[in-house]
Amino acid sequence: MIDSHAHLISTDREKYPPSPLSGVLEENAFDNPVTAERLIGLLDQLGIDKALVVQRAHLYGFHNDYVVDSAQKYPNRLRSLCMLDALAPNVEETVKYWVGERGSVGIRLTEPKKGADSSWFASTEARRAWAAVTDLGGSVRLHFYRWNRLAALEALQDVVKEFPNTPVILDHFSNIVVEGPEPDYGVDEALLKFVDSPNVFLLYSMINLGKLKALDLPSAPVVERVVRSFGADRVMWGSDIAQSKGEYKDMVQMATSSVATLSAEDQQKVLHTTAERIYFSQ
Repeated sequence: MIDSHAHLISTDREKYPPSPLSGVLEENAFDNPVTAERLIGLLDQLGIDKALVVQRAHLYGFHNDYVVDSAQKYPNRLRSLCMLDALAPNVEETVKYWVGERGSVGIRLTEPKKGADSSWFASTEARRAWAAVTDLGGSVRLHFYRWNRLAALEALQDVVKEFPNTPVILDHFSNIVVEGPEPDYGVDEALLKFVDSPNVFLLYSMINLGKLKALDLPSAPVVERVVRSFGADRVMWGSDIAQSKGEYKDMVQMATSSVATLSAEDQQKVLHTTAERIYFSQ
């Protein structure tokens, strides 16, 4: 297995000071830190091959040093994904620094504040970031919320066409209503418009699995529904450790259960091969 969505929290607050995008540090943010060393220990304990360590913007903002330093320190086990502001005037230089010089495998973008329009990832200005990461052979990951996903998915269509060779990963199944009724479980027309865009991939995590568990609903039918439309080679799992609550062993167990109805080949793709190809083949 590969965990394609692990967050890190350093215990060294002097070297890696918090800088949350909201300006407000979450209460008890450092009560249970997941350092790179602790994460690797958990990977070893549970037989997980590798992990993509994803910048946690709620804690460190656009200061990606800890995830990048960790990936450089443990190159056989970790890769890093950095967060940045695609509308910053120097965004090309920022991408070249984190991806080109520091070795991050791509960038992650999210809505800067609730109610913002899609300019944060789809505007002419933001596409400078896309062009820069494309030139470096990296990927783009997008985090949509339920309140903005329909407008965001609509705006994404033109961007995907402009950058057809850039892997685009939609976090948390684009935040579909996984607890929705069968047979679609929230897989709607807005998402299905990307079935024929082979560079669009879908990641699911405890953001999805946790909702289902809280309602005592099975996860396998949801994952199977997404795989049926997009193919297992375009779906991947990530834990969301250090963001979502719970024990890592339980997250891994839930991931295993989520692919129970897939073929052995498709299980391997979702839990390992898709992430390996996108993030660890460089």
